Amino acid sequence: MSQLGKILLYVALVGALVAVLAGFGIIQKRASDAAALRQIEADAAASKQATAKANQATAAAQDQTKQVQSQLTDVQSKVNDLTSQLTAAKSKQTELQTAVQTSADTAKKAQDELARITGLLKGASPDEVMANVDKLNAQVAADNAEQKILQDQLQAANKKVTDLMDSLNRAGQKVAAMPPGISGKVTFVNTTWNFVVLNVGLSNGVVPNGELIVYRGRNFLGKVKVTSAEDNTAVADILPGAKADIQVGDDVLN
Repeated sequence: MSQLGKILLYVALVGALVAVLAGFGIIQKRASDAAALRQIEADAAASKQATAKANQATAAAQDQTKQVQSQLTDVQSKVNDLTSQLTAAKSKQTELQTAVQTSADTAKKAQDELARITGLLKGASPDEVMANVDKLNAQVAADNAEQKILQDQLQAANKKVTDLMDSLNRAGQKVAAMPPGISGKVTFVNTTWNFVVLNVGLSNGVVPNGELIVYRGRNFLGKVKVTSAEDNTAVADILPGAKADIQVGDDVLN
């Protein structure tokens, strides 16, 4: 073989080797790209599943919030109804008290009239005196019977007022139930009257008579009891037993 032939053979061999190496690099690059694509697809599927779970959790939380709000509305309606019944019962109680007093005054007048007539009719015949006495005694007995009936009605009305007030108190305690997860901040502190203002309210699930815990960092400071609430704010009394002075910026939660 001539020298030129050898050179051309070497060049061909080198070219073939380079082509083989280039092909192997391309194959490795495609394998790497395929693996990366599979990883991206797996990550995308995992992210999609996590998003679906998060959406389900959000929907469940929203449903729970709606249920709690519905329950609070029902309880508030019951409180309003019991308050109306209590007002009506108190009005009836006042009427019965007035009627009892009127009946007692009437009986007193009848007894006074009996005494007066008995004194005036000393010269009358026994039959006339006894007839008048019997008539007045009958009037007194009738008045006493009416007074007894009115007293029984008054006692029943008093019991109804007591029962309604107990029902109202029980309903008020139910209103105080708040959904879990409430979190806010103290925005104002009045040490003279021992109350605070919070940046959470009715829209966050805060209701009157509900209690919240006050923290500063990881330190428990004490508890506060809500006295009034609006959409985004609430006023609460600082309950006895606080371990430290509550300040603006402290955290509140339930």
